[in-house]
Amino acid sequence: MQATLPGEGDPIWVGKGLLNDRQRCEGLFQAALLREGPPFEHGPRTAAGTLFHKAIEIDAQTERELDPRTVCERSAAGLARADPRFEGFWSGLDRIERAELLAEAGRHVDLFRMSFPPFPRRWAPQTELRLKVRLLGGRVVLSGAPDLALGRTRKLLLDFKTGKAWPEHPEDMRFYSLVLLLRTGVPPYRVATFFLDSGEWQLEDVTEETLEHAAGRVLDTVRRAASLSSGGVPGLRPGQHCAWCPRRTVCPAVAGRA
Repeated sequence: MQATLPGEGDPIWVGKGLLNDRQRCEGLFQAALLREGPPFEHGPRTAAGTLFHKAIEIDAQTERELDPRTVCERSAAGLARADPRFEGFWSGLDRIERAELLAEAGRHVDLFRMSFPPFPRRWAPQTELRLKVRLLGGRVVLSGAPDLALGRTRKLLLDFKTGKAWPEHPEDMRFYSLVLLLRTGVPPYRVATFFLDSGEWQLEDVTEETLEHAAGRVLDTVRRAASLSSGGVPGLRPGQHCAWCPRRTVCPAVAGRA
């Protein structure tokens, strides 16, 4: 993987979010590179997702010894201690609002249990497997964390979703495949996204073509980041993503769409 980056600024952190931003709109992509917009704060949707994924982690690691409600309560308490952003949101909820969030997470823990058997220890289950790879002397950092990895040597990588399927979901899993290969030297044999509400799968065997596609996507993104940092003009593409773009009030593409 070769790319030329100007200057000696901060490294470019490439994750699935940045890759997807570039596919959506280069204005959104550039805004993410420049860290425009307010700091992230949890809302009901993001807090529910964070709590659910933490609950899945605890449920898998405790081998289902606890009931779903206890799993979610322990998860919320742990997040409040470890994550100031979650704690800020959680502390602002009243008793009923907390109960509703715990109930929603508990329903998805129950769906997870109905969809998957307990994982034998020989499968070496790892939740939130955090991966990071530095490239080009540290100028580019690839990072990702699939929800679940199964297997000792060659792994199956899984992500869990509570909503509907989106085109970027398969791309996210291909990116995880590439990062795992660069980090360990061994790619996963398969990747999959599982939708808890419907019980449906999106799965793909990891091949050389899969990894080449993911590497090309990363390379194109890094090259475009270098071009935009050197004065390039972003290509604008309006869509649903405009709702959370920090440039939406001044973007000519949004004005033209309206």
